[in-house]
Amino acid sequence: MQSRQSKIITNATSYFMSQYTKHYLHVEKPSLGLPPPPENKKYLLYIHIPFCTMFCPYCSFNKFTYTKEAATHYYTHLREEILHVKELGYDFNYLVIGGGTPLIDEEELLKTIELVRKLFSIEHVSCESDPNHIRPKTILQLDGLVDRLSIGVQTFDDVLLKKLGRYEKFGSGEEVYAKIASMLGILPITSVDLIFNFPTQTEEGLINDLETLKKLRPEQTSVYPLMTSSLVKNSVKKTLGEFSLENEFTFFGVIKESLKENYPSRHGWSFSKESELIIDEYIIDNEEYVGVGSGSFSFLQDTLYLNEFALDKYATFIEEKHSAVTKERTFPANSQMYYRLMVDLFNGKLSKKKFAAMFGENINDVLGKELMLLKFAKAIKENHESVTTTEFGDYLFLVMMKEFYMGMDRIRNDARKGLIL
Repeated sequence: MQSRQSKIITNATSYFMSQYTKHYLHVEKPSLGLPPPPENKKYLLYIHIPFCTMFCPYCSFNKFTYTKEAATHYYTHLREEILHVKELGYDFNYLVIGGGTPLIDEEELLKTIELVRKLFSIEHVSCESDPNHIRPKTILQLDGLVDRLSIGVQTFDDVLLKKLGRYEKFGSGEEVYAKIASMLGILPITSVDLIFNFPTQTEEGLINDLETLKKLRPEQTSVYPLMTSSLVKNSVKKTLGEFSLENEFTFFGVIKESLKENYPSRHGWSFSKESELIIDEYIIDNEEYVGVGSGSFSFLQDTLYLNEFALDKYATFIEEKHSAVTKERTFPANSQMYYRLMVDLFNGKLSKKKFAAMFGENINDVLGKELMLLKFAKAIKENHESVTTTEFGDYLFLVMMKEFYMGMDRIRNDARKGLIL
């Protein structure tokens, strides 16, 4: 159980982060498009596939109702945008494909992955899926093209699945388990991803999810806290009930304890059997990345770039040989330092040497007060080489990262106003 003092610290941190993201995470300045590569290096490429056959109440990502015609047109324009990025001079060694439901149109997705692998120096490909698009026949087509498949299961609990509308769409917890079991081992890495702290979820229910996961034995898992930004808060309440943070701290402790033996390598809320395997949280593990597709983000040097969200406008930009990037926001150095502090300690450790190389400053000189407050809160430990999190710090930085993601949702919310899904 969380102590009264740690609750106060957690609530204060959550409030500070929500206010900070409200102030800094907005993108309003019109953009002329992505610049040429700022450095001669290989970047990460993110591709967004914004189509679903059903909308989950907790999902805030850019999405539209799937039709074959809409998807075919979209992929044609998407590949044109990829060629445009190539012409700018970018090279990539890591491809992440998210959505939406990337495998909703297998033929178009395969064609797009093959193009990216032909154009760039791709070493790793990670792709998302729901439980309906993981038949062994489908996954065999991905062998040699995709290294890691992330399957959004969310829970094996039939009561929760029914409330989420996933039981009718994807099947019972047992059926989803069987689908995953039938394809494990085809690709190098499969990640089975869960969500915790649903309204009405009990500790017993969470433990059952974790035991089912361990019995399934995928190479990786991510166990995310339920995030209730303004974009999804009403739909979560309507379908699941009143949301509460009362159990979040306890549940995160249960997750870490349950998975520490089978999945000893941890990055924030992601767990892996082996430390050298890919753990895919692309905006966390990569300082810079380029996003293509409707509603994608790019971050290069000190600037966040935002692609057009509306499918018709996105198509028009591409057809007229314009960049799909419509807005941008440049962040001051102190904001970038705060972000790096948060991201590295979300992963458990910040290297002072790496921080100094990135910013040309000693972290104790520029963020000394922040480090002092974190030590006072018993969230970090420090030596002359690094800063690491305590048990409580693990949770506190999960709270910060969750607030950051919900801040990004506000950008999506602003961009999606008036769109027909």
